[in-house]
Amino acid sequence: MNPDNVIDQAKAANGCATYSFLPGRGNQPKKDYCSVCGAHDLALCSGLSGEKLIEFGQKSQHKTFQPGQMLFGEYDDANYFYTVVSGEVRLSRMLDDGRRQITGFKSAGDFLGLSTDKHYTADAEAIDEVTVCQFSVANLNASLEEINEVQTRLMEMMRTEVINLQNHMLLLGRKTPVEKIANFFCERAYRKFQIEGKPEDCNSVEIKLPMSRTDIADFLGLTIETVSRTITKLRKRGVIELKTSQIVDIQDLYELQLLADGDA
Repeated sequence: MNPDNVIDQAKAANGCATYSFLPGRGNQPKKDYCSVCGAHDLALCSGLSGEKLIEFGQKSQHKTFQPGQMLFGEYDDANYFYTVVSGEVRLSRMLDDGRRQITGFKSAGDFLGLSTDKHYTADAEAIDEVTVCQFSVANLNASLEEINEVQTRLMEMMRTEVINLQNHMLLLGRKTPVEKIANFFCERAYRKFQIEGKPEDCNSVEIKLPMSRTDIADFLGLTIETVSRTITKLRKRGVIELKTSQIVDIQDLYELQLLADGDA
């Protein structure tokens, strides 16, 4: 039996199957991340299971980035795509005058690395410790051709990304500071519900803000002073409570959503 292509399947203690891969270089086992991946339900591979998921996982490599470390820079050669497994990534671009615009925050399940002219279009930096599933361009293109579920899921994710960008343009151009901050907190709450599988009718939730107040300001087109004042207003209104500088307890998500929509 060729050890380069062996897939050993063993029974776990709970009766579920676990897998280890032998990638063919020194016969060193490749850890089976796919069977325990917490981002699977939201990721590019969410439509896969069983042997298809195993095959897809064999084409990837897990990498960990420390806070402040760059995954890639704007204008770098786009050689890889990434799925965020854990942690948070900041996407940003620098203007000619040195100002920074943060274009997004990416967390578990999100897809990174789309490019134009084979170059990345933004800086991608780890905010906290980040683990990603990395695919070479060739491997992902092969998967898109061979696996319909991956192609379908990528199209769904791209449509969602376009809609989110359109909504963010509206937020930057038309919303007040209170509406912007309230909207940002609501989006963080709903994303947490998605990741943890909680019902979206919960009216209270604790969210984590690993990014700085400056990051939030650069994302929402505000000054850091305005961000701080607006968070204080929301706290005095009783819709949020600050446990720490990075932990926000949303006490009335329904009221916060009304504020985000300009209806309160």
